[in-house]
Amino acid sequence: MANPILEGKTPEIKGFYDSKCTSLFNIFEDNLLKRGADSDIGASIYLSINGEALVDLYGGYQDPLLEKDWKEDTICCCWSVSKTIPALLTLMLIDKGLLDIEKPVAYYWPEFGKNNKENILIKHILNHTAALSYVDDELLPGEILNWEKMVRAIENTSPNWVPGKKIGYLNMTFGFLLGEICRRVNGGRKLSQHFKDDLSNPYNIDWHFSLDDQTLPRVAKVFQSEPELFNEMILKEPDSFFSKSMKGRNPHEDYNNVSWHKAENGSGTGHTNARAMGRLYSMLSSGKTDNGTTLFSDKILEMISTQSIKGIDNLTKAYEMRFSLGFEMNCPPATPMGPSNKSFGYLGAGGSIAFADPELKMSFAYSHNFMHMGIGPGPCGLPLVEEVIALSNQL
Repeated sequence: MANPILEGKTPEIKGFYDSKCTSLFNIFEDNLLKRGADSDIGASIYLSINGEALVDLYGGYQDPLLEKDWKEDTICCCWSVSKTIPALLTLMLIDKGLLDIEKPVAYYWPEFGKNNKENILIKHILNHTAALSYVDDELLPGEILNWEKMVRAIENTSPNWVPGKKIGYLNMTFGFLLGEICRRVNGGRKLSQHFKDDLSNPYNIDWHFSLDDQTLPRVAKVFQSEPELFNEMILKEPDSFFSKSMKGRNPHEDYNNVSWHKAENGSGTGHTNARAMGRLYSMLSSGKTDNGTTLFSDKILEMISTQSIKGIDNLTKAYEMRFSLGFEMNCPPATPMGPSNKSFGYLGAGGSIAFADPELKMSFAYSHNFMHMGIGPGPCGLPLVEEVIALSNQL
């Protein structure tokens, strides 16, 4: 049975898949037609090996209420998969010698260095050990989307605990931290402009921050399986690290308002689809662009595919995580990402995911507009990831 939100509409699937990947198509179809209240509403998946697309599927509805099909160019919020972009832009600047991972953040961003943050290094941001998962300032609803407000709040914050020792997922601060560091050495460009100039426009990557009016009509409407869950978690334990990390969140946020779409929050307001994510992660798997030119050196590829730290995340105090310098790494059940320990990527709230395996030169991405709550890629994403892992031994 399809999702009840569709009110009897039958989702259609378009795109293509290699016959070797029929099992992946079948799961994608089941996700849209047979999982009942857990079923996807609209989604896309992409799988490539050695730069060759083996699966590029999309289907369902961009907005079932308006009977708008999910089209080839539909894009959707990808939540924390957004962190891919500030991480990659930072690594590219490191590769160019404009940033040094062993230098203090304050070397490039002097205002950052107050309140006992003078010893936090660039690498501590990249591997989520900077102890800046939440800011000290109280924020008004919606200010978590405000670049200037968040940058000032980060400057005013003291470390949440001793930096450099523990993983503390930089839930909503990661994009502002790296975005501002990059801005200090890239000529003053904020994240969206930096990304357009250096990645999305040159390589035709359909991934966006701070969406313009021409792009908004392509955005899928987001639905949530438990729309009040975040609010309930915050109200139940307002002093938890996780709740503090959500300071400035609009309690009425449904991810469909223009302020969310136009925000420049590199931690969560990116909008894209599986093809764009998969193509970019295909480049990350080798350090080469589609046309074979160098995206970054082998030194960077080794950096992002090698474990920097592993441990229980101090933000949730519940899940073991692994990080390279820049990315989450394969670590089930929180972040299952392919067959090898070198696989890296990002998982987004609700189940969106993108990852690369540099040993197989494989990339996989999944984008959808029905947010599932809970750990991991969720009831639709997890079967896809598990099948990709199974197929990787045959492809």
